[in-house]
Amino acid sequence: MVLVVIALLVGIGIGWVLKGRQVPVAPASVEKPVVIEVLPSSSAELLNPEWYAALGGKANVRLAESIATTRIRVELLDAALLNEAVLKDLGVAAVAKIDAHTVHLIK
Repeated sequence: MVLVVIALLVGIGIGWVLKGRQVPVAPASVEKPVVIEVLPSSSAELLNPEWYAALGGKANVRLAESIATTRIRVELLDAALLNEAVLKDLGVAAVAKIDAHTVHLIK
């Protein structure tokens, strides 16, 4: 019990000594946010030129955008002109039909 009282008094004494001291704190660095602008690739860069014939011609491709490292979303004006067999012969692993006008080309 005596040790507890002594430890308590020592702790209070240390607290009083340290109370007047201020520990210098380095100012926080303020970093400027980094803004990265990602520009969409053009359809011409995404699609192999040989694929256009199988997609119904260049005029039939409304939009082409990369949605993953292995997928390209293609919106077609007329999906009936799409020739999946030719696309597969040209190196497309698979063609996933999303809706009436949208397909995913899986590389």
